[in-house]
Amino acid sequence: MMQSSVQIITAGVLLLTGLTSISASFAARDPPPQQLREAQAACVKYLGICENRLVQYNNSIYPLDHDTMCMVRCAGIIVGFWDDNQGFKLEGLQKLFPELATDERVQQQILSCAVQRIAACPPTDTCAKAYNGFRCFLESQKTGFVVKENLPEQPPSVFNVQEFIRSLSICGKILRIPKNLQDLYHQGVFPNDEKTRSLIRCVGIRNELYDDVLGPNIPQLHKLFGAGQLETEFRRKAEICINANQPLLDPKDKNAQAYGKLYRCFSKPFSALIRANAM
Repeated sequence: MMQSSVQIITAGVLLLTGLTSISASFAARDPPPQQLREAQAACVKYLGICENRLVQYNNSIYPLDHDTMCMVRCAGIIVGFWDDNQGFKLEGLQKLFPELATDERVQQQILSCAVQRIAACPPTDTCAKAYNGFRCFLESQKTGFVVKENLPEQPPSVFNVQEFIRSLSICGKILRIPKNLQDLYHQGVFPNDEKTRSLIRCVGIRNELYDDVLGPNIPQLHKLFGAGQLETEFRRKAEICINANQPLLDPKDKNAQAYGKLYRCFSKPFSALIRANAM
């Protein structure tokens, strides 16, 4: 009996550690230059964004939500790396990051990435365009502006946030989920009940975020939630949580598996994304 209690306590500690690790994935990074920080502060105030978000931005953390996208567009206009008519302007970032000006090959890689990603954005969504162009810069910066010898042949995929939000309603209809629960989902609240567990599995599969055999799609989740993080570190933290949850789940219950591995391990960014983008 005592051994069983110790096992339960140990599993609980591991679970909490995993969940904390995922939350900590948004930890502080190198701050941007003073000029960009000042622009970000002005844009947060002008756009009415919660000032707590400014702490993230000033640590070079830019989550994938529409408020952040519009903040990036606003700051980009101020410091000169974005224009709604001209698009992504690398020279605006070269003034802030002189090391970027030393290698034309790196500049070309960033511009090529930006062109491909911006082309995949909705034509009228200038916030998404500015954000995706800026992310190409961030990804190059985190690798030390190193030239990639082999550029990908296919354009990098851009996660369709609105299609993700729409899938909440589609899965709700397919699974005949009551309206009161669906209203909670659009607020980013997902209680641990059978209906909700089935919805998480449905949404995860529809958006290629989850597979019954392979589990959470870490590369896709990294694109969605891992702004400014190396995928290896993002994966390490995610796997701590997933492995901690595994012993607590019924291996025959596919819905419980999806809820435990996908939602519990990414609940905070998952819910924040929905609250920021739900109609």
